[in-house]
Amino acid sequence: MSRQEFGEIAALEYHAPPGMDFPDIVEEFDISSRALSSQVRRLTWDGEDIAIIDRERVRIALGWLPPSRRNRPHYLVIAMGPPARKRRAGFDQAAYRVLLDRALDRVQGFLPFDAILRGPASQPVGSALLDRSFDLLGATAPTLSEETIARAQERRAAAKADGWASDAIEPIALPKIPSVPLRLTIVTFGLTLFLHAPPIGAALLTYTALREAQPLFSS
Repeated sequence: MSRQEFGEIAALEYHAPPGMDFPDIVEEFDISSRALSSQVRRLTWDGEDIAIIDRERVRIALGWLPPSRRNRPHYLVIAMGPPARKRRAGFDQAAYRVLLDRALDRVQGFLPFDAILRGPASQPVGSALLDRSFDLLGATAPTLSEETIARAQERRAAAKADGWASDAIEPIALPKIPSVPLRLTIVTFGLTLFLHAPPIGAALLTYTALREAQPLFSS
């Protein structure tokens, strides 16, 4: 009997405050992930520390865990998995792993972290998964030395001062975003192929979804 797979999860550890409020981080993910779907777009807050972003074939859960006491790290938790509704088809496990890889590369570019814990999700992506992660992280969080915190603050300041300047590109150099009619044409073609040649059609649909995720999941 095969083991059920729920997606991927990562906990990003910050040894100093990252310099960006959690609602702003959620907004970045919400805006950037809109390319994943032209229909299903929903953002749900569970308190002030958990946000769930639902797209057509992906559910993204974001959580923020501040330190329980002085000299403990901050954590940003990111989980990606299939949509909550069973009638909405998701990707396979490898696809969610790739999406999380790209998201982590993106986050490292504008909000660099000091350590990371990651692996397969042990239950469906949602508030319960993040609450359990918070409990585990809170129970095992290390005590940071003053030197470690100081070094993290220096790295954060350097990233804020130099990150955008060194990687900046002119807006005119950015590739044009495909129009909605063009994307729908490609998806329709993929569905047609899926009916006549399922392996090829499924591959085209998966590639299209991953390709449209590029604004969020590439650096």
